[in-house]
Amino acid sequence: MSERSELQQHEPDICITCGDVAVPLVVVSLDGADAVCRADDGGTELVAVELVAPVVPGDRVLVHARVALEKLT
Repeated sequence: MSERSELQQHEPDICITCGDVAVPLVVVSLDGADAVCRADDGGTELVAVELVAPVVPGDRVLVHARVALEKLT
């Protein structure tokens, strides 16, 4: 079994490149191509949203490495 497929089998929610995970966040406000997003625990971070634009406050996005990869329903 290759190293990659072995890792995916044991850690399916972890990026094999950086070891980070994608998390759902809520858009709070927009600042150009970025958005301030809030996590369930109340923490916020600045996220690049170009890949999922347009977004509006209240949208839920899946974020990995401070980049929104997908809009969630």
